[in-house]
Amino acid sequence: MGNLFCDDKVKSFFEILQRPVGSQEELAECTKQAFACIAEKMHIGKVTSKLSAPRTTLRASIENMVHILYQGEGAVSEEPTVLEFKTGDGGDAAFQFFPIEGYVWDADELREIRIIGNQIYVVFSQSIMSGLLRHAMLMDLAVDIPNVSGFMEFAGRLFAQGRLQQYHGIYLNIHNFKYVNKVLPHMQGDEVMKLYANALVGATAEGEMVARLGGDNYVVLVRGENAASFIEFVRDINIRYRHEGKERQFNFGATIGAAELKDLQNPADLMMRISIAYQVARQNGGGVVYYCDEIYKEVMQQKEIIARFEHAFSAQEFIVYYQPKITTADRQICGAEALVRWNKNGQIVAPVEFISVLEKEGSICKLDFYVLDKVCAMLQKCKRENMPMTQISVNFSKRHVGNPELVKEIIAVIDKYDVPHEYLEVELTESEDFKDSVVMSKVISDLKAADIKTSIDDFGTGYSSLNMLKETKIDLLKIDKSLLPLEKEYEDKERDIIMFENITRLAKDLGIKTVAEGVETEQQYEYLTGAGCDMIQGYYFDKPLPEEEFLQRMSIGHY
Repeated sequence: MGNLFCDDKVKSFFEILQRPVGSQEELAECTKQAFACIAEKMHIGKVTSKLSAPRTTLRASIENMVHILYQGEGAVSEEPTVLEFKTGDGGDAAFQFFPIEGYVWDADELREIRIIGNQIYVVFSQSIMSGLLRHAMLMDLAVDIPNVSGFMEFAGRLFAQGRLQQYHGIYLNIHNFKYVNKVLPHMQGDEVMKLYANALVGATAEGEMVARLGGDNYVVLVRGENAASFIEFVRDINIRYRHEGKERQFNFGATIGAAELKDLQNPADLMMRISIAYQVARQNGGGVVYYCDEIYKEVMQQKEIIARFEHAFSAQEFIVYYQPKITTADRQICGAEALVRWNKNGQIVAPVEFISVLEKEGSICKLDFYVLDKVCAMLQKCKRENMPMTQISVNFSKRHVGNPELVKEIIAVIDKYDVPHEYLEVELTESEDFKDSVVMSKVISDLKAADIKTSIDDFGTGYSSLNMLKETKIDLLKIDKSLLPLEKEYEDKERDIIMFENITRLAKDLGIKTVAEGVETEQQYEYLTGAGCDMIQGYYFDKPLPEEEFLQRMSIGHY
């Protein structure tokens, strides 16, 4: 056998072993083919392997695997040559070589068997490590279910088989899992998350998949007929967990975006659809939203607004309009509200189309200061040219509440134009969050100390209206038009009248001026005058006016 390794069949043995394989099954088949090349020359009757793999972070449990790598047609000796190795992950590998019956390998042949055994061990070690690496790449090791890579690989296989259209995709975010991490140590919180993941998996059928995107976000593929029941299950999951002898029960809901998967151009469209549906569900405050073309168009329009904002801002495409405030007693202009419009490609875009988008994204803060700057520039012009001046209110979003320097930054803009502070009014929207209301109260107090008036917009639509009156010393209440009694008769009209008139009376007793917005008819104007409302604002007198038209109206001074 001294010239064995110069033999073409032996060369073929090594060449076959070096072929790339994608799975353990492919490796086993490749090994059988390789041994078939040399079995006759080396009198090999049978080869087996035994691999013992320990539990690790990449492997959930101990694995013991026995494989027949080669089996000849004839009988084999009962005395194998055994080669043992340690694997790279701390396991054990043993290979048994059985000669054909009646044959005994000499020392040279045993040396060559060991060389072959070493080669087999190298190939198997590479395969094991490759499998572990692949496992790590495709699995979320914390909860032992697939991650997004594993999810997309599964979706890709279904797509290639033409079966993905039979499924619904689901994107879900767990409600209030932060509470678990507050009441339990970190490791125990991970265990609860694993129980939650197991609950999701348990609610799916064979051939469906649950994957974790990370944190408290999951994606799921379920067959169309199972989608409704799975979504219903996800909306109320109860997890029991025992820690330190005490059992806790956690109830989890979810915000869910879902989509049918028909007419997909590629598997990536799956994530696009369910992500968009989830974004809309989240903007809606929770619940379930199914993807449709209308939702896609709406989200794309929002993304376009966000993408174009910086250019529009730099190009000063945003312009300020002014809607007059008129005293009910004598129809005099007593102020105005600054309202922003977007001159987009020569078309004036109303704020309803972009303000809410910028509010959610955060750019509204930058736009608010832009409006304040333009207002102060206009007032400076009036002062310099001895034109009539009036108090202008500028809206500031609730997004400013987290800015501890808000009042200083407002004052800095006003002082840059040397405008007397009493000509500015900061209009805030009441917050539904108590902590925000506390901060807002401090903002109002600091503005008042700087002789800057404040008003509360949309009064009566939130949950903190009376608390705002109690805790702050605002100058003006803007009563939301939804509280204005309608002209037509309806069942609860008398209640609405009582509520409205008591709001105006309460404000008057507290020394707070009132303005009703959205006034459009003579009848509304006459009612508000009789109800004691100080000012009105609305199309009955004027729509929002461009700066030059507003200044012309100011020169007249009344209606």
